[in-house]
Amino acid sequence: MTHCIFCQDIQPENILAESPHFFAVLDIDPIQEGHLLLISKEHYMNLREIPSAVLLDLLELEKKMIALLEDEFDVLGVSVIQNNGKVMDVGTHFHTHIVPRYTDDQFWEHQKVLPTKIDLNQLIKKLALL
Repeated sequence: MTHCIFCQDIQPENILAESPHFFAVLDIDPIQEGHLLLISKEHYMNLREIPSAVLLDLLELEKKMIALLEDEFDVLGVSVIQNNGKVMDVGTHFHTHIVPRYTDDQFWEHQKVLPTKIDLNQLIKKLALL
């Protein structure tokens, strides 16, 4: 990839909070009012690339964002959403969505997914080996 909007287009004035390895911005195409992105400062494309210490930093920042939204605003809670690998949006790198949830927001009613079958027995066997 030659151009990453997270590496090249985020202006410092758009950064709302940050940690040593991540920064938070408002999503430019929000699912819901208050939708935040937690974006890695390094250009990781896959969760599996991220060192464990950096992941701990992400979880700590997520906890702070969730606490802020749940304690200071009239939300029921949040949904934490993350794409990974080949389903990542073109022109981006690793990030997590923090989406505030509101009473009767019909969040799940708007999700359209075409069911695809996988071998659940194989999945169960492989999970037991972890």
